[in-house]
Amino acid sequence: METTTNIVPESEVKAPIPVDVDMKTEDNALSTEPTTTTTTEPTITTPTEPTTTTTTTEEVHNNKPKVLMVFNLSKYMDGKKFTKFLEQHKVTYKKCKKIVGDTYGSLNYEDEKQRADIIEKLRQVKVGNKQLKVDDKEDKMENSKKRNENPDFKAEPLKSVEDICSPWHKIEYQDQLKKKEREMKDILTKMRIEIRKNSEHNLPSWLEKFSKETACPLEPIIPSATTQYYRNKASYTIGYDLENVPCVGFALGKTGNGVTAIGNPQNTPILSLKSLEIRKQFEDYIKNHSRKPYDKPTHTGFWRQLTVRDFTTGESMATIQVNHKGLSQEEIDKEKQDMKQHFSALPDPITSFSIQLYDGLSNAAPVDHPFETIFGPDYIHEQLLGCKFRVSYNSFFQVNTKTTELLYSKVLEWANVSKDTILLDVCCGTGTIGQCVSGKVKKVIGLEISPDAIQDSIANATLNNIENAEYILGKAEDTMPGLLKKFGKDEEYVGIVDPPRSGLHGDVIKAMRSFETMKKFVYVSCKQTSLVQDAIKFCKGISKSVHGTPFRPTKAIAFDLFPHTENCELVVLFERVDSITPSDDKTAAQSTTENSNSNNNNNSSNDTTTESIVGDKRKREDDNNDSNSISEQDRSLKVAKE
Repeated sequence: METTTNIVPESEVKAPIPVDVDMKTEDNALSTEPTTTTTTEPTITTPTEPTTTTTTTEEVHNNKPKVLMVFNLSKYMDGKKFTKFLEQHKVTYKKCKKIVGDTYGSLNYEDEKQRADIIEKLRQVKVGNKQLKVDDKEDKMENSKKRNENPDFKAEPLKSVEDICSPWHKIEYQDQLKKKEREMKDILTKMRIEIRKNSEHNLPSWLEKFSKETACPLEPIIPSATTQYYRNKASYTIGYDLENVPCVGFALGKTGNGVTAIGNPQNTPILSLKSLEIRKQFEDYIKNHSRKPYDKPTHTGFWRQLTVRDFTTGESMATIQVNHKGLSQEEIDKEKQDMKQHFSALPDPITSFSIQLYDGLSNAAPVDHPFETIFGPDYIHEQLLGCKFRVSYNSFFQVNTKTTELLYSKVLEWANVSKDTILLDVCCGTGTIGQCVSGKVKKVIGLEISPDAIQDSIANATLNNIENAEYILGKAEDTMPGLLKKFGKDEEYVGIVDPPRSGLHGDVIKAMRSFETMKKFVYVSCKQTSLVQDAIKFCKGISKSVHGTPFRPTKAIAFDLFPHTENCELVVLFERVDSITPSDDKTAAQSTTENSNSNNNNNSSNDTTTESIVGDKRKREDDNNDSNSISEQDRSLKVAKE
């Protein structure tokens, strides 16, 4: 049977709503470098600067950008006035920079002789009643603006890489779980307070009937399936360590607070071993390269960022971001070819390797900023609950695969779907949740604003032989009203929502409330402050500006997808207030007491659910192979683009 594809004209596709995409990881561990593995040397220009760390002044300065910072300048001085000021004092330099509002400027110099001349001349100058200060661009010098404006200002103390990316690594894991569970209870308490505060003139009756503390019962937290080396994605910053040696790792503090040093994360407890291996390979390559790491304060240098993904399938992806400003196309092409030759020849090469050219000032490139694949496919694969998923560079995918299986199993359990259910997968991403349950429902409809994610969803449905899924590109508030016309008002609709950290757009919430035939949905929250704000809008009473029967939270459970950090996922079941009976309220109240059982019991039930879903997937594949009576319409995968 052939797959049919329904495509809405491109002219009708709406612009996506800007979202807060959680792309960055932070990591840590100030440790000695591990033994270097033997690798094929890249075909590149031999560096003129030494790569070993020594204490001689000349070599130290050769290992970092040749930049001097000049402090105590007038904040009203701009670049032109700064240039004229330097001419008046007969200062020679390579280039200079001064921004109005800053009390400091920067000077790039050619060599040590020029550096010494700049320091000697400018340290004798006063601006107003302040003596100019001239120093090398070091971590402490980035505090100048705050220090000049506030004499009591103290620089941010340096942290270890472990403390940056896994701040709870010194806390016993069981204590971490208790702390997170308390915090999630506080969130549900805040949710009740905020809903009440925002419903003063139309207070939902369930707030008074059910709980004086939390908005709904909270079940015991589910611990991570693994607490070590669990992250399948990391975005490494490229810069200089405390010894001014090129380093691929994580910032030891905020640039705005004067910290620019990068720490080596080789001993961090949360990153996968494969990711750390790839990180080390790139660090070795950059150390032996003539081009320098990117410097944030001066916006100079070539190597900016390395993003690594690796999955349980053994496949890995690396994307190197570089600052190409000032380079010719020929120079850029040579760098691409050199990297391809080097990294594709390694004993265990990266599956997919790409490059992103970005010369912007912000740390992160725009979400839709292009990248180019150097070798391998544009994607890699991961497995969840018996399904296989294609993941592209910009696609969202949970960072803790094993625990995600537990989370998705609970989501599908609470959705309580049947063969008559049409599942609305709002913010569907690559289609993971919906496709894991596709064998238990009548149809899966995925709504997504990212074209790349939609393409991954389509490919994943084909990859998993799923033929009852349809994916719609566009804003949910624009696409949801048409679903009733297409599938009818009498169908049983259940929703699943897994929004970005910024939460749901207000118009999406309005559309979901107006979709009266959807009696319940499961909300997966990675940022609970956004969940509270969304819950207020879902639960408000009907008014002139708010339409649709309100929802109410009926139960919640936390999953620790991020051990050794303060973050976790919170899953909340929302149901229409008119679909909940008094007996449901009584059951919900009783569950608060019943849920005092151990986490081990919860893990056992989740494992059973996981096995059930995987078994259902395998059974569905066997049934499909044996059946010869499935209609063409039922077997077709319809993909609509709006």
